[in-house]
Amino acid sequence: MKKSFNTYLVLAALATLSFSQSCVEAEDLATPNVASPVLVLLEGSTFDATSPVTVGSKFLELDKTNILDYTKGIDSIPVPNLNIAVYINNTNEVASLVTGSDGSADLVVSWADLGLSEAASGNSVQLEFAGTYKDVAFRKYHTVRVN
Repeated sequence: MKKSFNTYLVLAALATLSFSQSCVEAEDLATPNVASPVLVLLEGSTFDATSPVTVGSKFLELDKTNILDYTKGIDSIPVPNLNIAVYINNTNEVASLVTGSDGSADLVVSWADLGLSEAASGNSVQLEFAGTYKDVAFRKYHTVRVN
């Protein structure tokens, strides 16, 4: 009798513990997840070791006013005069770009500017295009490789 009472007591304690743990409030994210204010389109990822690295970029604002109307949909509006900084290794700024009236800006740099003095086939560098639009910061990563 005492053995079965102890078993029930242990099971009741475990049930109470599991029920009390399942009612814990969820905390906010440590880093808030904010959607990018612009759509960033990047072109160009593999280049010869002797040629410059040329990455085309286009920055668009998405107007979702007509998102529920399938005949109109979402509009892509170019973002002119947007300042873009291009980084390598998260902190080394290699270029500063400003978008034109069509929302595009081209990055043209050498492999040496990207930290590869002797570019060889298979080498790669991760670029980061960063900026701020409507007081919201954004960052887009892009990898370029030596052909």
